[in-house]
Amino acid sequence: MRIQVLAVGAALLMAAACASNVQTTSGADYLARYDASYTPLAGGGHAEIDAEIRQIAAVEPDIRFPARIGLARIEKGQLTTIPAREGEAWAAMTENLGGLYGEFVPVSPLIAAMVSPETDKPRYQYTAGDTIAEIRRGAARQHLDYVLAYEVAVSGKNRGSALSVADLTVIGMFVLPGRSLEVEAAASGILIDVRSGYPYATLTAFADRKGLSRTINAWEVSQDMRKDASAKAVLELAGELRQSLEILAVRSSEMKAREALPDAGS
Repeated sequence: MRIQVLAVGAALLMAAACASNVQTTSGADYLARYDASYTPLAGGGHAEIDAEIRQIAAVEPDIRFPARIGLARIEKGQLTTIPAREGEAWAAMTENLGGLYGEFVPVSPLIAAMVSPETDKPRYQYTAGDTIAEIRRGAARQHLDYVLAYEVAVSGKNRGSALSVADLTVIGMFVLPGRSLEVEAAASGILIDVRSGYPYATLTAFADRKGLSRTINAWEVSQDMRKDASAKAVLELAGELRQSLEILAVRSSEMKAREALPDAGS
């Protein structure tokens, strides 16, 4: 039977087979420590690398709620539309949050294509950086503050650790399942600031569903199971996103409180 995604949304949002990491570190603080311990190296083009490191590190977190948060699905290295069942999973999360952190908006591949620069490079040759840049451009045109770029991988093998990370070409995954599953799926994402590219959170979740079918309809049931596993993995990823947003909201309040304090030297 088809899994009713919305009906089980609240339960799956709290699934434990996930991992996440939240970041709100300061670029200025990082570079201050860097400068304090920095010793120039002679020759070898180190000055150019050092300048690049400084430029990369010089970014500050600017997390504020409510916000417009984009949802960008990547498939085979390219931005795609969100399938209906995964859309139901995100809708379950949105309904569960009730506007607490703002609104969630799918990033449109058409809008992203409209604002991307002309290039002769075939899309199948896009790098991870190319795809993320395209997502940020599309999100900027849609006036989104942050965007969750995510991928889903599904496998239908019956034995061993069936999940293949080959389809996770951009985001990658942080937790690999080590148990036998008939169907398993993994979803992995990164929450970034559209304007600065600051990475606020990396997330991974996976799910499985076991089922039996007669040989005559095995292919149809397999396809249905694969779709359900994908939606379940996205539901679990949505749960990780919700928990990460909770942490980010607390840290945002703490940063605002520190900014409001009078200067120590005044």
